[in-house]
Amino acid sequence: MHESQLLQLQRVEVDGLFGIFDHRIELNHQDHVTILHGPNGVGKTHTLGMINSLLTGDTNYFRRIPCIRFRLTFQDSSLELTVNPTGAKGQLTLTQGGQTETDEIGLGAETDPLTTPWPVLRRQFTPPPPATLRERSVSSREGLAEVLARAATSSSDSGRPIWYRDFLETASVRFIETQRLVRLRLRQAGWPDPSSDSTVPTVLERSAEFGERLRETLASYGTQAQMLDQTFPQRLMAARNSLPDGELQERMRALKTQTDQLEALGILDEAADQASHRLNVGPDFADEQADAMTARVMTLYVEDTEKKLRALADLSSRLRSLLDSLNGKFRHKQLRLDRKQGLVAETSSGGALPLDSLSSGEQHELVLHYDLLFRTRRNTIVLIDEPELSLHVSWQKRFLSDLLEFAKLSGFDAIVATHSPYIIGERDDLMVGLGDEV
Repeated sequence: MHESQLLQLQRVEVDGLFGIFDHRIELNHQDHVTILHGPNGVGKTHTLGMINSLLTGDTNYFRRIPCIRFRLTFQDSSLELTVNPTGAKGQLTLTQGGQTETDEIGLGAETDPLTTPWPVLRRQFTPPPPATLRERSVSSREGLAEVLARAATSSSDSGRPIWYRDFLETASVRFIETQRLVRLRLRQAGWPDPSSDSTVPTVLERSAEFGERLRETLASYGTQAQMLDQTFPQRLMAARNSLPDGELQERMRALKTQTDQLEALGILDEAADQASHRLNVGPDFADEQADAMTARVMTLYVEDTEKKLRALADLSSRLRSLLDSLNGKFRHKQLRLDRKQGLVAETSSGGALPLDSLSSGEQHELVLHYDLLFRTRRNTIVLIDEPELSLHVSWQKRFLSDLLEFAKLSGFDAIVATHSPYIIGERDDLMVGLGDEV
């Protein structure tokens, strides 16, 4: 489904959480950030977990968390799960476009995928997850359960109504959990096996992922550039119009600034890419003496260069936000882009610094910022649990301004669960307090 068609969550309702709490959460869509605040034990993290679980098909989660009713309301639809007293089954109801679908569903086995011995788990979840549902790695806490839930959701005998599986395609959710620094790398074939699969620092995985993203973007840029260069003579012969001298000069200066910035970021390399993108613009390049043919040539050249660089615009703006935010916080070190390795760190003296040797707070920030900027689709519901982990107070105070900027750039809505008053700062208008008992 196209990003623009994804549903926007408006309200979350929880009844009887732990047999104690009822929560009503109205999302703030003006700033796209809603903050859940409250003492330990009121269900902030579990509320995020239930949102994620209902929108990924992992209804097994509700068997582990005592709850009477859970409801998600969107602009013109709602999805509600009412759990029966035994916790083994629930009534799932979708109201959409004036129509109502309802079915009784099982809430999964009593065993927990996170704690059940592996041989028992393999017998319970059959067949193995299809390769298309597998990720290169999962978080060591909840990711494996989500893989299994997706496999169950896609299985023909899973007990999940077809209308529910269809509805899951209309919403996008990303859960950024407290365990962000280590990933469980799954085997390439068959079942994932926590006893034999290895762990990898998340920062290294994200660095490699960005390197691949950059290569794909540059390949697209190169394809566009090659196509435009090959057809340049024919299109020039057909060209009849040219830009006024003043506008031509202004757009050439803007392109030079843009290419300088791309080189400074490391996306474009001056020596390697000079033939395809470098603009040697002098103050008298297109003056009043330029003849009509020169004006047409330069007009087409500028228009082509703008089209070429458009392929790099989104990635470069996100990378600039990432580097500006992190390098404004890191001390005696900086993060930069390497076209071969991806994201790399170096000391203030220029020495190489392995990403997994960064402090836990620096790694938390890198992973969180990267996921918000590069792994989150527009109109996604982003759930962030305890962003203050390992962060100095000064960094906690800067978190919300970063999040608001990223939400605007990436077009997502975030729900944040936190204990920290420094995360909220003066924006208590974004806060929803949890803790009132039934």
